[in-house]
Amino acid sequence: MGEKIFECEYKPGEEIVFRFRPPKMKGVPETTREHLKAARREMLLALRDFINEALERSEPAKPKGPTKIEVE
Repeated sequence: MGEKIFECEYKPGEEIVFRFRPPKMKGVPETTREHLKAARREMLLALRDFINEALERSEPAKPKGPTKIEVE
């Protein structure tokens, strides 16, 4: 079971590349399968957090707190 199911490639100044490969689970003990499923879930949650942060950075800054509006 030396096959990677998730791979991340990054070189400073370049893009980040994520690769997902479906695991081959034949002959793998049930407890190992459960650990791999949990690890895959954690990686997906980390990726979701990474995407959410990138989305927040790409949106224009929203004013914090109350905005003063002058009325004539």
